[in-house]
Amino acid sequence: MEERGEATSQPVLRRPGQHAFSRVRVLNSQMLAIVGSAVAVTLIAWTVFALHGLPLALLSLALIGVMGAAHRHFSPKVERWLQGAEGEREVAAVLAQLKTDGWQALHDISLGGGNIDHILVGPGGIFTIETKSNRGRIGLDHIDPKMFKQAYAQKKLLERITNLDVHPLLVFSQAYLVGSVPAQRKGVTVLPARMLQHYFSRRRPTLETNEANKLYTRLSAALPQT
Repeated sequence: MEERGEATSQPVLRRPGQHAFSRVRVLNSQMLAIVGSAVAVTLIAWTVFALHGLPLALLSLALIGVMGAAHRHFSPKVERWLQGAEGEREVAAVLAQLKTDGWQALHDISLGGGNIDHILVGPGGIFTIETKSNRGRIGLDHIDPKMFKQAYAQKKLLERITNLDVHPLLVFSQAYLVGSVPAQRKGVTVLPARMLQHYFSRRRPTLETNEANKLYTRLSAALPQT
């Protein structure tokens, strides 16, 4: 892994779900801008043209329509991002419990080629974790292939940066996976969040504790965090 010189201070680490929460703020701002503009236009038209009666009623209905359309357009997107952020927080809470066993996590890493929800470094090596917050029952053979492609792409991206082997995980924070898990699909390990502790407790050590600590320090200093 290419080093970027000595760090003069501790890097500011990102919080799990930070990217998702930033998207929520953007979407809410966009919705408020649209609604605010519609209200402003309505007030200006009412003031300038002294509307009353039917014209005012029609203008009011148009305003209500714009507000309703904005809500229908933005609310589902906001809900999906919030659900995703909550899923990342749930997974991060599980990963935090692994610290006593020598594992350390980085969260919400943006590498230009995509966002990595979690990177875990410890005795068993380096792992990328793509978190999905889908709900309900999901059969292993019915998982969207794009999810595997995304998780595998994260592995390859981090390998190019570190020149080390990286193991990709696809973790479902809320869904009930139908089938035998952990499972291997398209080069990616699939499992529910509730199995993470057990999964990593069974990993064969490939790094000494000091090696894992040094690797985590180098990654946290080299990868963009703020």
